[in-house]
Amino acid sequence: MPDLVPPMLPATGELADATDPARWAVEFGWEGHRCVAYVRRGRVRLLSSTARSVTGSFPELAVLAEQAPPGGLVLDGTVVALDEAGRPSRGPLLRRTATLTPDAALRAEVPIGYVVTDLLWCDGRRVLELPYRRRRAELEKLALAGPAILVPPSFGLDEAELVVRTAEQYGLDGLHLKRLDVPYQPGRRTRNWLRVPLRRRRQVLLAGWVPAPGRPDRIAAVLLALPGPEGPRYVGRVGIGAADADARTILAAPSGPPPSAVPDGVAEHARWLAPGLAAAVEHRGRTAAGRLALPSWRGLVPDDERDDDLLDMPAAGGSQGGGPVSPDPVRDTGTRARDEARSRPRADAGAEARSRADAEPRSRAGADVHSRADAGARSRTGTDARSGAGPAGTDAAPVPAAGPEQPGTWHGPLSRRLEQHFVYNTLNTIASLVRTDPPRARELLLGFADLSRAADRAEEPTIRLDEELAAVRAYLQIEGTRFGARLSAEIDDPAAAGVDPGAAVPPLSVLAAVRRGVQEEIEPVPGGGAVHVRLVTDPGGPSCRIEIRPADAVRDPFVLFSVPLDVPEGL
Repeated sequence: MPDLVPPMLPATGELADATDPARWAVEFGWEGHRCVAYVRRGRVRLLSSTARSVTGSFPELAVLAEQAPPGGLVLDGTVVALDEAGRPSRGPLLRRTATLTPDAALRAEVPIGYVVTDLLWCDGRRVLELPYRRRRAELEKLALAGPAILVPPSFGLDEAELVVRTAEQYGLDGLHLKRLDVPYQPGRRTRNWLRVPLRRRRQVLLAGWVPAPGRPDRIAAVLLALPGPEGPRYVGRVGIGAADADARTILAAPSGPPPSAVPDGVAEHARWLAPGLAAAVEHRGRTAAGRLALPSWRGLVPDDERDDDLLDMPAAGGSQGGGPVSPDPVRDTGTRARDEARSRPRADAGAEARSRADAEPRSRAGADVHSRADAGARSRTGTDARSGAGPAGTDAAPVPAAGPEQPGTWHGPLSRRLEQHFVYNTLNTIASLVRTDPPRARELLLGFADLSRAADRAEEPTIRLDEELAAVRAYLQIEGTRFGARLSAEIDDPAAAGVDPGAAVPPLSVLAAVRRGVQEEIEPVPGGGAVHVRLVTDPGGPSCRIEIRPADAVRDPFVLFSVPLDVPEGL
């Protein structure tokens, strides 16, 4: 077994550089710490891309030694840490790499995983001279995938569009194109392996602009903002190039207050604008400070073309100064589903709706229990789900009602505890299906993209009911692959239940409760069980209930969670 294999390095490229489907594979790019793992029975040695030992920083990866064949393994891969939405993020990973010996508290707070992307040595044999197609097949046969180990899916070039869409919605900043017919090339940067950066698209608010030096009537950069819990929040700056018509519109806009979180160096020279203008930009993700990375200007957006997350902000109206706006704005790839729903009534996301979401579950939970008493239903909505206690006999994080006191944060403990396991399990499952059941793999990947998009909206005050149910449906579809016949699920159709699909719920509230029911109430039961997302109307108003029916005969069905639905005014 070799002591050192310098890692192969990718060149920068584009999807168009790969033209022959028989010779290329497309895979996700993972942001993290590139490492080569030298694995023997009872020992794992991790070397960075510069041959520095980082073994002590990631003690969790000692699990690889339990799976090594007698002749050992050499694996190429990336150590990653996931944020609360389950996306690879450099921020939490820096906390791990800052110490050589992380204590138990840090390991629990910032779990890491190893994304295995190539096999270089296997059980006494050099395999790096084999073409990538064969190396990949041997890697999959090793069955290394587990809670801390991800063997991500590898797709044919004909699935590139699907992989791009998923990567954009999941929050990855790039893809990899790999030649299937070439050997591993240690230490070389080669165009047999291309890294394709992804540009994400979204709409932003125009918060202000910075004048060019010595030219107060010229725009050096436009200052951007996004809606936040307490109003617009600064997310970066962008040049507008030769967009003269857009520049005239911005210069003519009335002045207003600055957004929050503006750095001192920016605020010093800024000219702030009243809320009203929106624009489309492309970017390469978000920085640790929440700024848009490398944004580029794609034009002003007409008021009637705004994305849903900007609709609650004031429209430009007559404040555009008569200047034209972009007739063909670039749309955020993460809002396609919301585009289709724009003609439907929107839910009231005001203070009255949020206070109702906070107060009514407590009073209506009792009504839910009494209304089902004759049917023998046992409810946990009143005390366990909202007072801080988990299900009987567990120490699980509760699923409390969301309210103004804790906007967008109440589901955090559940996500942090389960997300890495769920993400790895999902992607490992998809990887195993790519060869055996490609249609099913595609279906699950689309569902995973929907879940990723939903996780992006966790900090919003409310979300449409139909969008929340789409995320729940995707989650149950993924878990159904793992559980098989042990899990049955039913989700009521809002139209059939007489409930408005645009009713407002706290984002991820139903999803978190369903996850809790599946993973803590159904999975431990040998026979599994059923979950029913039931939409009901009663004198107190419509609500969404999560009913759990364990398969064991000693337990009755019960209502795990109930959340009121805030219906748009006028319906």
